[in-house]
Amino acid sequence: MTDERELGRRIKGDVIGIIKGTGEITDAAVVTVSSTIRQIVREVAATGGMTADVAAIAVRATISAASEVVGTTVTAAGQTVATSAAAATLAALSVGNAARAALVGVVTGTSEVGAAAVGAIGSASRTAVSEASAVGADITAAAVGAVEGAIEIARDVAMTAEDAASAAATGAIEAAGEIGDAAAVRVRRAVEGTINGVKVVAKTAIGRTDGAGSES
Repeated sequence: MTDERELGRRIKGDVIGIIKGTGEITDAAVVTVSSTIRQIVREVAATGGMTADVAAIAVRATISAASEVVGTTVTAAGQTVATSAAAATLAALSVGNAARAALVGVVTGTSEVGAAAVGAIGSASRTAVSEASAVGADITAAAVGAVEGAIEIARDVAMTAEDAASAAATGAIEAAGEIGDAAAVRVRRAVEGTINGVKVVAKTAIGRTDGAGSES
């Protein structure tokens, strides 16, 4: 049986170790973070752990680690108007990349493809947005990062980029809807449209403002 707390601490510690030198999750670090998560997910699954539970723990731990490291970096830099603006940008970038890395790592780590991957992607994206909210991070950045991650690994899980992006966008919007109507609208606006050359269309009415089945 998987010790969830210990697993969360392990993943968070590993992620912090990867990014503490720069104080952020850079594009280059995404590859290392996602590979680390993938390996841990596979190890736990091999010992009989529930992959869905492990995936959720991994996503939460990664978002939490990014938020903690960025927060420490910002505090060390001090607060001026300039550093506050830079800090907001840094935080959003790191949280977005954390969500991207976490989704890539957990979905490829579970080795699910096709229809199963839709659920895995949606769940990982939902968890990323929920955890970002819990730690006071930028939920729109987490949502966009999750969609970017889904697009990145679409071919690996036998999906089209459009379907993978839709699954991630839908999960993100659903999570935002649990936070509040305004959050749902913000996240929907952030993830729908074109991301990395892929047209993204969410399969939920949550956050719509056009009156067509809107739940906002």
